[in-house]
Amino acid sequence: MRILIFFSIISWFSIININADEVIDEESFYPPYWYLAASSLDDFPLINGSSSQYRLIDPWSYLHRLGLYKILINITTPYMPFCSSSNASNILFALPSQFGWQFSSNRLFTYGTMRISTHSWWASANYYLSVIPFLVAMDIGLIKREPFRIIQRENFCTNFSECFNQIPDAMIQWYRFFYHLQQSSLCIGHKKIDKRIIDKCYLTHMWIAYKSSIYNSLPLVTSKLQYLPTNVEKSFGLGWAKLINLISMTRKNTNLYETIKNQRRFLPFRMLRKSDRKADSKDLSDSVNRSLKVLFSFRFDWLLFIEKVWGRLTCNFDSRLNAQYTLDTMAVSKLVALQYLAKTTFYAFFYKCDRLY
Repeated sequence: MRILIFFSIISWFSIININADEVIDEESFYPPYWYLAASSLDDFPLINGSSSQYRLIDPWSYLHRLGLYKILINITTPYMPFCSSSNASNILFALPSQFGWQFSSNRLFTYGTMRISTHSWWASANYYLSVIPFLVAMDIGLIKREPFRIIQRENFCTNFSECFNQIPDAMIQWYRFFYHLQQSSLCIGHKKIDKRIIDKCYLTHMWIAYKSSIYNSLPLVTSKLQYLPTNVEKSFGLGWAKLINLISMTRKNTNLYETIKNQRRFLPFRMLRKSDRKADSKDLSDSVNRSLKVLFSFRFDWLLFIEKVWGRLTCNFDSRLNAQYTLDTMAVSKLVALQYLAKTTFYAFFYKCDRLY
């Protein structure tokens, strides 16, 4: 039975993994109002205090928080030689892209405005995927130092020391990501930059930091679950947060194209209603309904077992690559997917693992 559950979750992930090379219209893939967001600290409001000047950042403004993400994209792209001039290949685009989807689907409780509600569970969890990496990037020197203040709401941390006390592991993991990013040339050496290098030198630490922000934010925002409109939306949000680890084990590339196409294929464009529990809503696509059906039937009490199996099968680059192919082809042909899964298993057990699992 556990093996059946394992294959069902593989089927679910196959729905959300598609090829970024199919992208045609580049600009349509950026988050809403991307070009209006701040590109540097200088674009935030300048406040003349009684004794000093400083930039004021309000992370509960959609444009301000989007600006934090845009700054992160701008300052990290030079360290990613595989990026194009448009920044679209930057592996941090999963962050603003997810935020943009939350805005478009009203999961930030903006209701047609640019104001983010502190009642929003999605916005509250996302806070630690935006402010945390921004503060760490500032502390490590990737962002030009300039006086700034972050407006505080409720108990959300607003500076490095507060956030380190509130969510220390996420701070540490983002520090490690930025540190390794700055040292990426040493990791690359004289090797040609290919998928293997991106996997090893970039995606490894990005996924660790990404997961840490999500996992460690969940206990901090539990009180916000009561404001979600339905238990179905609650199950969807918590389920997605818990299962993200399975995707991360394959070290899937999180550039703009991959992320947005996955979102459009998999994520519901609106908050879920009670009737969506049946996973046959007519206004949702077939792929979304199928993925919701698997998600809602998933046995989370077996998640540790599934993570252990999948972790073993994705313990080196070649097995991870075939694991991605397994996910990519499952929705098209289960026979082809099983062939890739067999290759995944072969590489996992007959080649040396490059990480613990």
